[in-house]
Amino acid sequence: MKKLILILSVTLIFSAISCKTTSEIPTDLTASQLIQKGQDAFSNDDYKLAENYYTAVIKRYGTNTEIYIEAKYELGHTYLKSKNYEGAYSAFSEILELYEYSSVGDLPPSFKKLAQIGIKKIPAERLSRLQKSDSATIQPANN
Repeated sequence: MKKLILILSVTLIFSAISCKTTSEIPTDLTASQLIQKGQDAFSNDDYKLAENYYTAVIKRYGTNTEIYIEAKYELGHTYLKSKNYEGAYSAFSEILELYEYSSVGDLPPSFKKLAQIGIKKIPAERLSRLQKSDSATIQPANN
């Protein structure tokens, strides 16, 4: 559980630093309203706006793990649709990592399956490169 909290904390800090456009999104919207607006933007093929809404959810409500995972999945789905395979892989992998470090029943099971499906939609050649790159950054250096 400590690893789960650490992963969420690091991600929230990174999101807060890297997201400038979320300040333009109304502050009085709930997480559900922001996700709905993101889905509306996604349906209209406005992937950048959808990304901004999902990032706002993570920034504003990301301390709630269920909301965080839902917004992260939607963000990964948006990246996948816009062919930002690195972003999609990163989002989906993070979701799966959160499930790996959580206790059974702590997280909604549907997003684990959806993240697995999302990763499989990344073209095989790109996925292979991303996985190799990912494992290379995890491996300790041989000194």
